[in-house]
Amino acid sequence: MGSQDETGRPSARQIFEEVYSGARPRPFIPRLRSDPPPYQPIPHSLREFREQEGAEDRHKRLRELWRRLPKRDGHHDVDDEAVARAYPVKGDGDLTAESARQLGEMYDDELLGRCGAPPRGPFSKRVSWNEFEKYADAKEAELWHIFHDELDLDGNGHLDAEELELALEKAGIKLSASTLSEFITFLTSSPHSHAISFKEFRDFLLLMPRKASPEEIFRYYKVRKFMGDDGRGAARVNMEGDVTLSAEDLSIDQPHVLPVPKEVAPLPVDHRPPYDDEEEDEDYEDFEEEEPHHTWLGGSAAVKFLLAGGIAGAVSRTCTAPFDRLKIFLITRPPELGGTSLTPQAPVRGFKAIGSAIARIYAEGGVLAFWTGNGLSVAKILPESAIKFLAYESSKRMFAKYWDKVEDPRDISGVSRFLSGGMGGISSQLTIYPIETLKTQMMSSAGGQKRSLREAARRVWGLGGTRAFYRGLTIGLIGVFPYSAIDMSTFEALKLAYLRSTGKDEPGVLALLAFGSVSGSVGATSVYPLNLVRTRLQASGSSGHPERYTGMFDVVKKTYARDGWRGFYRGLLPTLAKVVPAVSISYVVYESSKRKLGV
Repeated sequence: MGSQDETGRPSARQIFEEVYSGARPRPFIPRLRSDPPPYQPIPHSLREFREQEGAEDRHKRLRELWRRLPKRDGHHDVDDEAVARAYPVKGDGDLTAESARQLGEMYDDELLGRCGAPPRGPFSKRVSWNEFEKYADAKEAELWHIFHDELDLDGNGHLDAEELELALEKAGIKLSASTLSEFITFLTSSPHSHAISFKEFRDFLLLMPRKASPEEIFRYYKVRKFMGDDGRGAARVNMEGDVTLSAEDLSIDQPHVLPVPKEVAPLPVDHRPPYDDEEEDEDYEDFEEEEPHHTWLGGSAAVKFLLAGGIAGAVSRTCTAPFDRLKIFLITRPPELGGTSLTPQAPVRGFKAIGSAIARIYAEGGVLAFWTGNGLSVAKILPESAIKFLAYESSKRMFAKYWDKVEDPRDISGVSRFLSGGMGGISSQLTIYPIETLKTQMMSSAGGQKRSLREAARRVWGLGGTRAFYRGLTIGLIGVFPYSAIDMSTFEALKLAYLRSTGKDEPGVLALLAFGSVSGSVGATSVYPLNLVRTRLQASGSSGHPERYTGMFDVVKKTYARDGWRGFYRGLLPTLAKVVPAVSISYVVYESSKRKLGV
């Protein structure tokens, strides 16, 4: 039992055990006994592997990679060897966003150099097809050698977890079981695979220009995990001045692996009559093919990023909640109920008015009054981020298929990516908007009025049923795209100006945090009148803001009549004041949470 027949085909028992252990990929379609597939043995030389792959399929795959090659910008004067020595990666916490970018640039620069791209001149951005084909042939031979001569210790044509772990340990890299599993999943085309075939190994590492070694392969893998992020991370500020992770931050893109051809030869099955017992065939018959599973969240790594972002957002918003409470007070409380006036005849203006507002909040509820509504603000973080991410990924796939006509969603145009982000923001707003309305109602209550969630929900329902929970939604959605455009363009302008003035290739972490804070503040200031109108519509009918409105134009008219143009910027100062502490706290907690969660 378990031996090969006279034609060299493995028995059903042998195939079952190899598939179960992960040494062979699972068959795509269950097969009938009466329909034996042709057997394709594991290649024992690079020539056999290339023959099995086929010249046409190989050419198609290489052309696809050639079109994805990076372009040389002509300004890379950094010593690549110095970068490689400066950033060794031995574990999960060794790589930061900044070092990942520098290493990514190093890989791109060396790859272009290995492919024969001239460093300067009018053709410096081009890599010819012939040069790339030569590079690919040589790199494939190098990868074949390390895979079969150094890593695949049992010679079965697959690299399993034990072999990979042993190779990494020899290089001084010790990984946890979960990190090792993620490493294997990242390199394979199926999330259920327990072993890496040479084809998967080759497809992932073909564009790694440096000499392949366990240490270099692990560093290349860690750098690729950072791809798709613009490096802002916790520096994203929304229209309210709160820090929030965008869909781009949560999107954990898989590497650019080449597509698996549809004509994959199925696994052979021994169709001979059973031996002296029927257990072997029964075992194989009971083995059912499991459909490839694709998850929107991209596996446990994305969930961990989502959780880390939720923790950072919760801590940041809790610490800066008094700023938010003060902003709502300034926006919604009229002078006759203890609020401040912005007219020239007002007795108290400027910082004295803010001090008066702080004293009023404290008098109405003590220290805890500054954290009214914070529970709802924290509770909405995770569902808001998850919905935004799912909508963003769905939109990217839609644009890739129907607009940009590309197979990989990461290859969509900048406009499509911008629209996808906007759709993610709109989807999350539509879903969590009632929570925002309840929070505003609680925070705008006056005096000894009860500020419980139940009372707020009952009051809003009494003002107009379900529609009352969505008051101000239209103007809130209107502000999404102009805010995103202003925030993005300001961030990129600051980053470009910094790089030109300093001569650096990439800004540091502190610079990125500063750019994110400034761009978010500029964006929030630009659309603040829209934010104010929305907030007043949400607070309408509360004990602290009894004014009723017929719509957003009614809010605009009454606001201008009472305070003039200055009235549209009530509460802007505490909104801007909380940006820097919010970004700083969020960044520290986010990075710490990621390290704790192993991402």
